[in-house]
Amino acid sequence: MNNLATRSLLDRDGTAARQDHTPSPSDLSTSTDTPSTRDFPQLSKNLRIGLGSTAGPLGNDNVSTTEILLPRETAVDVAPRPAGAPAPERNKPKHRLAAPSSALRARTALFAIAAGATAIAVTGSGSSDQASPIAEAPADPAPADALGIANASNVTNDDGPVGVVAASAESDMNTYKTQLKQGAALAKAQAAAIAAKQKPLISSPLPLGSYQLTSAFAPRWGSFHGGIDMAAPLGTPIHAATDGVVVDAGPASGYGNWIQIKAADGTITMYGHMASSGVLVHKGQTVTAGDTIGMVGSEGFSTGPHLHFERWIPKGGSMVKVDPAVWLAKMGIRLSALTG
Repeated sequence: MNNLATRSLLDRDGTAARQDHTPSPSDLSTSTDTPSTRDFPQLSKNLRIGLGSTAGPLGNDNVSTTEILLPRETAVDVAPRPAGAPAPERNKPKHRLAAPSSALRARTALFAIAAGATAIAVTGSGSSDQASPIAEAPADPAPADALGIANASNVTNDDGPVGVVAASAESDMNTYKTQLKQGAALAKAQAAAIAAKQKPLISSPLPLGSYQLTSAFAPRWGSFHGGIDMAAPLGTPIHAATDGVVVDAGPASGYGNWIQIKAADGTITMYGHMASSGVLVHKGQTVTAGDTIGMVGSEGFSTGPHLHFERWIPKGGSMVKVDPAVWLAKMGIRLSALTG
């Protein structure tokens, strides 16, 4: 500004009170190393403190002292603003990155709250009167002597090297063995009870397929055959046809050895021709349908190993023989076909 004429400040109306200053030869001869200064007109006090002024050479000037005014000769290219366009925002700062969205700000705030809650939960409530468990220093451990702990180097054992502690004696297993036996007996009893419940109410004396039906309930050889004959190999197991009580078990004329079982309804089933060793029950014993009571034999009036099976029912104060095949069929027991 040394070579430019100083201009006065512009007022709001665009008028200027010009005070030209023409440089003198002495000014031109001044060395360029020494800067020359020029004084600007002194502004009024009100204008300097920002209150404006209505008097003086800058009358009606209300220019802020924070603004630097351009000289009058300086050209300023101002593009005309289209009609209706909003006024430009001069003081709004510009940034390289766009402002974050509201959703992102909400998530950031939520994460911050969660992080703070986690920190409080880990370190404590944060109050001054309650210390954080993490910040607290661990208490000094109790001395070994107070806990009754001896150093390994001081432990001696007559049966081993220094520092080795003898193993404890073997625990008493008698109680365990007793309980084990009781448990096994209980399990066996429960298994027997379950098996008894699964047995049928009526059972075939010999399983189907293990015998041949050789004689029916009918007249035979000049007399009446009062039962059915079921031929099977010696030793084939014989099963009780019904639940009941053994009323007789042992020798019998013409049958070698027999077994009689009386059911709850008073009927009796009879099994004959067993050997003495083939009788597996005794008088007064309670049996269940399906239990093994004997083994097939060929004792008494017999032409071969077989089971003679009869059913007696009470009638008129005495026992009467009935066809056991009909009764078994009514009870759902399937019999082998008659042969011979």
